[in-house]
Amino acid sequence: MSNSPFFLDYLEDGLVDWNRALDAKELIKNKYEKLLKEGLISKEELERYEYRKIYDLQQATEKISKGLLLIYAGIILLSFLIVAEIRNFDVRHPREMQEILNSAEKFIRKSIDLNDIEKLGHEPVKVSNLKELLELTQHSYRRYLGITDLAKCLKSIENFITSSLKNKKWKTLWEIVKTCEKSFNFSQFSQEVLQFLKRCISGDEEACKKLNLSDEKLSNLLENPYIIRFSLIMAESSIKEFLDMILLTSYLEPLSTASRYSISIDNATRELLEDVKENQDNIMSFLEVKIQIIKNLIKNDEFMENISKIYEIFRKLYQL
Repeated sequence: MSNSPFFLDYLEDGLVDWNRALDAKELIKNKYEKLLKEGLISKEELERYEYRKIYDLQQATEKISKGLLLIYAGIILLSFLIVAEIRNFDVRHPREMQEILNSAEKFIRKSIDLNDIEKLGHEPVKVSNLKELLELTQHSYRRYLGITDLAKCLKSIENFITSSLKNKKWKTLWEIVKTCEKSFNFSQFSQEVLQFLKRCISGDEEACKKLNLSDEKLSNLLENPYIIRFSLIMAESSIKEFLDMILLTSYLEPLSTASRYSISIDNATRELLEDVKENQDNIMSFLEVKIQIIKNLIKNDEFMENISKIYEIFRKLYQL
């Protein structure tokens, strides 16, 4: 890898794999399908090209997710912690809050160190403790904050990540995507936080009290109010896209070698491989939107700078 930040290297390498998959799609459509119709190649030969394309898709999602691990944590945790602060969660349920922060610490440490990223192998979603984060946050959304739609969405993602091979189906993934589409509306929380923050900055002590922050936390937030606004906007606009990426990565993870060595795989893995092959056009259309977001993210210096700043503040606020 180059001298650029390793997470950017992973993102850029993933885009190379994505472009290879696109090239393979065009080659199969314009050349190998015609050769099959003309009887010049066998169905088995065509399948090998299809499997190679699936391998490139799997590699693309794996590498991109390794580059996005820290953002995955931030998207899930920042949105939760903002709501939790407004609802006085850490005061009313300190043990539960500490559990979430402990899990966050483990996840962040794995996400910022290249050696730990490499230890995740071909399964960055399964091997990381992302499922633990989802479990703790969805449970708290449901039980303590009464936000059941969002809790249901996060629980369905957690279940998919931990499901057996036979239950990893495109149809199941798509049902989760549609369910979660209706769950992410942070505008009410964004407006509430921003109103209190604006009044607090203007010297309204009552508004500062409503934010329910310690003096140290409040001082840090008031020094960087634009970061809070940015994180809220990011939660509203991007959380769904990144959760979709988590699902897709989990769906393709078991095929890291199967799509290259399809002769010696077990029946469950072969069924998943066939499910992916059958739905590959839908998968690529779905992934194409996420890829464009990644490209925009890489090109946006302000976004990348803000991401770095958010985690600097995040670690300082919560002593991670």
